[in-house]
Amino acid sequence: MITLYELRWSHYCEKIRLALNYMQLPWQAVGIHPFSKKEMRMHALPAHLPNYTVPAVWDDAKSRFVMDSTPILRYLAQSYPDAPQLFPGDADNRAAIDAQLLEFDTMLSLPARRFGYSQLIFESPSTLVDLFMNKPWNAPVLRHVVGFVLGMVLCKRFDFHRAEGIGLYEALEAYLLQLTARLQGRAYVVGDAFSVADLALAAQLRPLTIVPFFADNPQLAPLFARHRQVLAQRSTEGDSAYQAAIAKARLRKAPVRRILHQRLVALPFSVGHAFAANDQINVWDKGMWAMPYHYLVTLRRGKLRLRHASATVR
Repeated sequence: MITLYELRWSHYCEKIRLALNYMQLPWQAVGIHPFSKKEMRMHALPAHLPNYTVPAVWDDAKSRFVMDSTPILRYLAQSYPDAPQLFPGDADNRAAIDAQLLEFDTMLSLPARRFGYSQLIFESPSTLVDLFMNKPWNAPVLRHVVGFVLGMVLCKRFDFHRAEGIGLYEALEAYLLQLTARLQGRAYVVGDAFSVADLALAAQLRPLTIVPFFADNPQLAPLFARHRQVLAQRSTEGDSAYQAAIAKARLRKAPVRRILHQRLVALPFSVGHAFAANDQINVWDKGMWAMPYHYLVTLRRGKLRLRHASATVR
């Protein structure tokens, strides 16, 4: 039995769930505390990593503990060669799949996480309480306060408030447009067979489905159609908790959209290491004193509620 330690809403963890199901391996999920990660500390921390993170797997059959999504995928493929293959084809194709995973982890997952969380802060901040707290907070005022604090902590940890200043919206959009063009007319992300690259793209696009700037861009429609098709064929999970929360919030209020800009910018991440870069930064330093302002003002600049996209707002 394989045990997957996960945060249920994480698109990195969803990628592993999809892979385990695709390979038809027996597995179980263990949800972890987002801050302490106490559930997985019985296993020795891998020497190449500075701290515990998810996803992580413990394989009873082989007594192996592996952390980080791409190393997990490599491990599963190598350890279970008779299962449906995550990395099909010859050595060149397998290397291309591996490189594509690293590209998605770096160029797509990191900014997608920032925008997914930001959209929750804009439209349904109390959902953060459900995601990060391990006990119910049912009193409305208390949920509002806890959601506010969690939002500020996340804003500091991932620099959400800097997205506008560095042109992150336009930079990710440019990457996704290039990816859409690259995949035009191709059945699979890499090569001539279904692979873990297809699963990874489907999982890692999920946070952007709640962000109108990307989800309502007609030029990106083929990419999101690919996302829906893969999940319809390979997943039984349906919408995530945050997708459901956003949908419910939008029954009451119009979605938060963004004023369009013309900018030539590049993603502030690069592919060049065995593992994707981690964009988390220290929370508890003097910069935290400025977070109430950034959370309430800077983060919301250029945003407004509008039911439908227009020529200047999406």
